Amino acid sequence: MTTYAAWVAQAMNQGTYLGWLAEQQGDVVGGCGLVLLDWGPTRDDPNPCRGRIVNVFTAPTVRRQGVARRLLDHALEEARQRGLRTLSLGTTEMARGLYEQAGFRPSGSELLRRSAPRPQD
Repeated sequence: MTTYAAWVAQAMNQGTYLGWLAEQQGDVVGGCGLVLLDWGPTRDDPNPCRGRIVNVFTAPTVRRQGVARRLLDHALEEARQRGLRTLSLGTTEMARGLYEQAGFRPSGSELLRRSAPRPQD
């Protein structure tokens, strides 16, 4: 099991990762995840949690047929029911239009710092 798969399994058990799959004739043709992040309340958002949309995919054979849109809508509804007002995601150029249609906008206010990996002991 990869490191990420192990993390997803643990997060699902803890209830901090929610995921949905789309099937067609018994085959998985799409998926979408929602990670619940313990963020702390802010002036603009009193909810201590935020959400991050992750792992959105569709099989090439069903792209442009609304599969990703239905999965995203389901994740957004789950977020709404949980009172999450702030959601984020990373995107590719191919998927940018889908997310912009759903109300996501570029956010230039964040900075990112990555440290080099630590050598193994």
